[in-house]
Amino acid sequence: MERFIQEVITAMQDHLTDYQLQKLENIMLIKSARYELREKSYDIALSYHGWESILNTYLGCKRLENCSDGTIDGYRRIIRMLYVDIGKDIRNITTNDLRLYLAKYVETRHISLSYRETLRHAICAFFSWAADEGIISKDPSRRISKVKVPRIIKKPFTAQDRLKLTTQAKSIRDKALMEMLYSTAGRIGEILALNRDDVKLTDDTGEILLYGCKGKAERKVYLTEESVFYLKQYLESRDDDNEALFVSERKPHTRLSKRSVQMMMKELGERCGVKAHPHKFRRTLLTDMSKRGANIQDIKEYAGHVNIETTMLYVVTSDKQVKATFDMCIA
Repeated sequence: MERFIQEVITAMQDHLTDYQLQKLENIMLIKSARYELREKSYDIALSYHGWESILNTYLGCKRLENCSDGTIDGYRRIIRMLYVDIGKDIRNITTNDLRLYLAKYVETRHISLSYRETLRHAICAFFSWAADEGIISKDPSRRISKVKVPRIIKKPFTAQDRLKLTTQAKSIRDKALMEMLYSTAGRIGEILALNRDDVKLTDDTGEILLYGCKGKAERKVYLTEESVFYLKQYLESRDDDNEALFVSERKPHTRLSKRSVQMMMKELGERCGVKAHPHKFRRTLLTDMSKRGANIQDIKEYAGHVNIETTMLYVVTSDKQVKATFDMCIA
């Protein structure tokens, strides 16, 4: 019965909202308690539908867990690549098959340690789920060890870096976008999803409700005076009727894409001699909040993090801060 319910949910996931999917699943669970449903010729069905059916059911479960679209797409891509390479029935895959696949992937693509762990985690999560669901008799990924990834402290922008980027930016749109990325600490997907009506501006302040790409929860963020200044200039310069807050500069002025922003930031950074990418503004704002006395819980809420451990990875503490704290508390 549980498998039947999951298949129905998977079939409807492109037609219903997450709330409606959850409501449908709850009702089906309640109503099905009065009935007994037996599966016909499961082996034939498994052979006929194969991986695609199993993968779609898995992705449907991840959607119900409120995973982001990006996370779900990542799982889909990783598992499909694995299946194409190995080419075996899921029930016949061994631990050595997975080890060989991962070894070949690492050697041919020269991926980083962090992505090796991402790959391993996605594969292990899929096979663990398949074992729990009874699709396979045992989990072949259980003995695949975690990749030890050394922690590298990623540096935020300095005030001078940000000034260089703003000064060298070619358009008022780019200045407004960078200031908004900083003041909101928003993920690039969250910012580019905004429409003009989502921003509430006053003379020198502003606030926005961001809808999280991860966790899918709303949070209120604020705009600095600099951000309001550049955003007003940008909006006043627009002569299109697109509802999107940030659009391409060439007609037909479509909503700006992540790729376009990443390329713009890379080119701008190269001109300024600054290593720049959109996510670095988020790290910078969270670090600046910490330097100026904000407690870690407030920083966590502003960032939209679920776990405070994630926030700790963003907040960079300088040697001067540590020394000042030591002098105040101990010396």
